[in-house]
Amino acid sequence: MTARECVILKEVLQGKDNQNIASSLQVVLGTVKAHVHNILKKTGTTTRQELTQLFWKG
Repeated sequence: MTARECVILKEVLQGKDNQNIASSLQVVLGTVKAHVHNILKKTGTTTRQELTQLFWKG
């Protein structure tokens, strides 16, 4: 996972939506969507809910 994806992952795990993430990181919404898509792909999850469960398990 890239450094930027890690930053966005932390924001997702805090429950922020794409628009709030984009605003706080000062990037366009499409960039956040692309990163979230890549994160889901790399972790083998399909939803934010699955992603959150994966990282909060242990």
